[in-house]
Parts: sequence; structure tokens; C-alpha cells
Amino acid sequence: TRLTLNSVTGRTHQLNVHCAAMGHPIAGDTTYGAGGDATPNGGLEEGKVSEEDQKTIAGDVNRLCVHLKSLSFKHPGTKERVTYESGTPF
Repeated sequence: TRLTLNSVTGRTHQLNVHCAAMGHPIAGDTTYGAGGDATPNGGLEEGKVSEEDQKTIAGDVNRLCVHLKSLSFKHPGTKERVTYESGTPF
């Protein structure tokens, strides 16, 4: 399933941490997902997606399944709003 997530603070790993804390880590996340280095069992609690199910869902994913769909900012030189968009590669 694809989700649309919005980073509020822009902090590194914000989306990864929150998804894992809800028991639904992002596919391919080797830090907060199944067997992740950050927390035991990727931050999962009982009654949430099991580590075995995470591995099945991730399948042969060999990358983190997060993609920046669009990026907008005010250009420092022209002061105009600049927007870049990119399709999802997975």
C-alpha cells in the first residue's frame, strides 16, 4: 500500500520513526524495520504487524521505499517559488 506522508519538521528519519512506532515500518527500512538496528523488533508492539509479516511484505526490496514526490522552496536569487516533481520509481 502506498501512503502520502508529510514531514512536519523535516528531521531525518521522522517518517520512519513514526511509522515504526505505529507498528507499520516502511518497507526496506533496515534501521526501524524488521530486525532494525535502532530499536528491538523495529519498534513493534504486540498486536501490530509481526516481524515475519514485515519480511514478507518487503519481499526482495533492496532499498528504502520512500520517495520525495515534490519539493518546493523560494529561490534564494530570484525569490520566486520553485517546485520540482518526480514520479515514484517503485
